Amino acid sequence: MSDWGTFRLSSEEPSGEPRKILIADANQGFRGFMRHLLEKNQDLALVTEAADGEGAVTVARHLKPQVVLVDINLPNAGGLETTRRIKAELPQTRVILLSAVDGNVYRDAAKNCGADAFLLKGVPVSEVLSVIRHGTPPSAV
Repeated sequence: MSDWGTFRLSSEEPSGEPRKILIADANQGFRGFMRHLLEKNQDLALVTEAADGEGAVTVARHLKPQVVLVDINLPNAGGLETTRRIKAELPQTRVILLSAVDGNVYRDAAKNCGADAFLLKGVPVSEVLSVIRHGTPPSAV
């Protein structure tokens, strides 16, 4: 997790509905893992998945999820451009940029494209859920 752009989210929407999540990742196995993780948490709801950047922007535009998980290496527009476009059209949507590789270059790129948070794909599940729910890792909640 980075030290920028942390955001606070209540565990549910005011209507009592679960928080809507979009997963944008080319790796079907990772999307399946995240789908399984979200299905086990009643306060979170996967609205759909996208395998590329163009699909993620189109789906986000129509379904207006509260949180979008975007892989930095997303095909067709890339994760950084996908994040820029989603934030430009839906500034209230929280975008969490995901990467399998750490480094200041990736963190800086995530920050500069408007991502609300940056997570490594290998972090513990509790950290992923905390950032989705609250915008901060468990130690900061």
